[in-house]
Formats: sequence, structure tokens, C-alpha cells
Amino acid sequence: MDSSSSPVGDAYEGGSGPTLVLLHGLGGTWHVWKPVLALLERRHRVIAPTLPGHPGGPPIPDGVTPTVDVLADLLIADLKARGITGAHVAGNSLGGWLALELARRGVADSVTALSPAGGWQTQQDYDAIARSFRIVYALLPLLIFVFSLFMAFGFIRRALNKQAMEHGDRVPASESQRAMRSMRDTTMLPSLLDSMKNAGGIQPFKVDPPLVRIAWCERDKVIPYSRYGAALTTVVRGAEAVKVTGCGHVPMYDDPQQVADVITATTTRAEQHMAAWTDGALR
Repeated sequence: MDSSSSPVGDAYEGGSGPTLVLLHGLGGTWHVWKPVLALLERRHRVIAPTLPGHPGGPPIPDGVTPTVDVLADLLIADLKARGITGAHVAGNSLGGWLALELARRGVADSVTALSPAGGWQTQQDYDAIARSFRIVYALLPLLIFVFSLFMAFGFIRRALNKQAMEHGDRVPASESQRAMRSMRDTTMLPSLLDSMKNAGGIQPFKVDPPLVRIAWCERDKVIPYSRYGAALTTVVRGAEAVKVTGCGHVPMYDDPQQVADVITATTTRAEQHMAAWTDGALR
């Protein structure tokens, strides 16, 4: 795909102001951002694409092994097709890793990485994450069949989402079903996990503060900070570490206002930084 191509896939766009791109996690779609969209649109033109290789997102070309680099290439091409060559970027989990990759490539004006993937330091640490994704992926057809009739009950949704968030009952039944189907239909997931194992996590690079913030969810059970997050600010040199309090790995339903505030704090600081730099350059 080149910059003259048309945008591909299911995406959301709304609001006005500086462009902010939102990137979801592995197996998801843009719909996971719904709780924060209205809050972010007060300040930004919000673009939330479905990631390459995910249901409704740009496809992985035939014969191409899905890797994080390939996803980043396809994502950048899709954003260019939408007229976006630079923007604020916020991402969660795999989306957080991709947001950091966009910073590495000079595409992001600022980055808020919410509990980003890619922070493992050992093979054992990687296996602990990958194993849980493989188990869930394998069980999803059964889980969808068994629980589809009971999704209207909040305690069922809370139980199904307990690893990912603290308040899974807040996810509407229709969105819970959509999320499960999306994960089931992300057929590249096993291959992507294999490529991550072979290629390793985020490779060291340097960013300019205050443009990148790594915001770890305090109650993250999927990628806990103590095991995966503490080292990332040394891998991504210049990034600031902040905490998203009281939230699980996917924090948008747990505390929409706090998530929106964390993201807009990053974008505001970045815009002030750029304004000060421009003012100084013009003098």
C-alpha cells in the first residue's frame, strides 16, 4: 500500500483539533476505545483504526509473515492513505508497542503507551505472556458457544474479563461478544506470537522528552509492571513513566476519565514543547 491508496478497514473518526490516533491491543478492534472517544474529541480529531491483520483491518499480504515491523509498516501506510503523516498516538498493549514504533520512525508527534507489550527481558517472561494468549485463543470457540446466552449478566462479563480489567461488567454485552469474536477471528495471532518469540521485544532507542510517556496500569494482570514495565524506560530512553491507578490491563472501561486525562496530558505537554521550540527558532 502506498500513500495514494485508499484507507482500508473498519475505523472511527470524530472530533476536531490536533490529530490523535488510537491503537488497540492484540485481537481487538477500534471499538475498545468507545468509552474515551467523546472525552478525547473535546481536544482532538480522533482516528481509531482497526490494526492490520485484525478483523476489519488491513490484511497481511499473502506470503508475508506477520511481525510487529510488518504491522507498523502497514499501519503507517494506512495512516498515510487517511492523510496522516504525523499525529499524536496513544496505544494499549500491542497498540502501545506499535505507538512506540511510530515514535522510533518519526511518525508520532507524541506517544502515550498504556501498558505496552514488548517489554520482556527473558524468554521465560515472553513465554508467560504468550502462553496465556494461546490458551485464550484456543478456548474462544468454546467460550463463545457456552457463554453467548449468558452475556447479558454483568457477573458473567466481569468473570470473562477479569484478567484484562477490573470492571468487566461495564462492557456492554454486545461489545463483549464483539471482542470475543474479534480475538477468535484474528487468525494471524499464533504466527505473530511466534515471530515475537524469534525477534524479541522492543529494541532500545532514544526519544525526546516530554514527547513519550509510558503509562502502566496499576492492576495489570496480563503484563504486570513489576515484571515487564520497570525496564522499559531504560529501553526507551527519555520516556517518562506514569501510573494509571486502579485499572487493569485494558483501562478504558475501568476509568475512562483518567485514561483520557493521561493521554491529553501527554498531547498538551507535547504541543507546549513544540510551541516553545518554534517560538525559540523564530527569534
